[in-house]
Amino acid sequence: MSKMLTVMKREYLTRIKSKGFIIATVAMPLFILIMVFAPVVLSLIQSDDQQKIAVIDMTNVIYPELETNLGDTTASGERLYELLQVEVSAGELKAEEERLRAEIQNGELNGLMVIPENVFQENNVEYYAKNVSNFNQNREFRNAISSIVQEARVRERGLSPELVSELTRRVNLETFRVGKDGGEQKDAGQTFILTFVLVMFLYISLIAYGATVMQAVTEEKSSRVVELVVSSIKPFHLMAGKILGIGSVGLTQFLLWAATAAGISAYAGAIVGMFGGDQSAGLAMPQIDASILVYFVVYFILGYILFATLYAAVGAIVNSQEEAQQLQFPVIMLLIIPLILMQFVIRNPNATSSVALSHFPFFSPILMFTRIVVETPSFGEILLSFAIMIVAIAAMIYLVGKIFRVGILMYGKRPTLPEVLKWLRY
Repeated sequence: MSKMLTVMKREYLTRIKSKGFIIATVAMPLFILIMVFAPVVLSLIQSDDQQKIAVIDMTNVIYPELETNLGDTTASGERLYELLQVEVSAGELKAEEERLRAEIQNGELNGLMVIPENVFQENNVEYYAKNVSNFNQNREFRNAISSIVQEARVRERGLSPELVSELTRRVNLETFRVGKDGGEQKDAGQTFILTFVLVMFLYISLIAYGATVMQAVTEEKSSRVVELVVSSIKPFHLMAGKILGIGSVGLTQFLLWAATAAGISAYAGAIVGMFGGDQSAGLAMPQIDASILVYFVVYFILGYILFATLYAAVGAIVNSQEEAQQLQFPVIMLLIIPLILMQFVIRNPNATSSVALSHFPFFSPILMFTRIVVETPSFGEILLSFAIMIVAIAAMIYLVGKIFRVGILMYGKRPTLPEVLKWLRY
């Protein structure tokens, strides 16, 4: 046992002192910070580039309203869209369009909007520009013209646009999540986002740290270092020490990231406020129950040990990293399948199939945790899931221990499946 702890300590200290661990630990929060705040900050930055847009309005009624509807200004206070009305007869329309498109090509114009006479019946308006991938601008143009056309249709029928707008107001559906204690919490999709983020983090962590175990075993085996190591320690203790040491590194990294996320969440509004934005707008963070974080850690630990034993077996069987990459595919599939099933489980967390799948030990870390976040099942179900995973871990450690004991000292041709099954009888 003491030798196993020595291996565990060595794996842990070696890895947390490495540049890779330090860079990854710092880079991930920075990446998340950029992903969260960059869109918010960029949305607050107003463009200083005035857009010169030529407008051919064959209806002769939309252009005046369009100037009012597109009244946005730049940071310097100028109109963002300088609209230039181009009056043209139907016979000269094509030639005028070609001339204006040429001006767009040489940079004299930013865009050309052509409003046909039958827009009230056909609902089509054409817009020409070098860049038509500015979806916010396209949406702004579409909304402005749609509003004008709709009001014109309403007036044509002798109705008041204000009255129609009042009568056709949308009804807002506010959703509230009811907890086990009967309490309620407003939820506008935060639970789904939280589930997706935590499950993806769990998925990536299990693959990353499991693959690290496989890589560590493969490197020591290919360099023949393991021949010296197993002369002073049992192969099982070597495997267990590596799994626990690398797992401790993963847990340390998760706790550091969790602390960083808590800090970002606490000061998110203040950071946005520094850029002149509304400190509360668009930054409603879901309240994460402490029990969910506890369950996350438990499923990370159990899931990691379960999959790390499989990765250790792969590392013991192969002779090189190239072979390991090929042989790890079945292990990865055991993590990809529950990701595919996750959408169904989110929609139907208490369906018989969801309950059954969430108790399958290789799917439990993702599917049972998904059920816990979406609609927490009974504590008995969660305990049963833990028990099944622990039994599966014990069985895998027993079987993989036999494979590891033989495979770690096998070199040359990669063993076939029948040969690996024979090792289980040793």
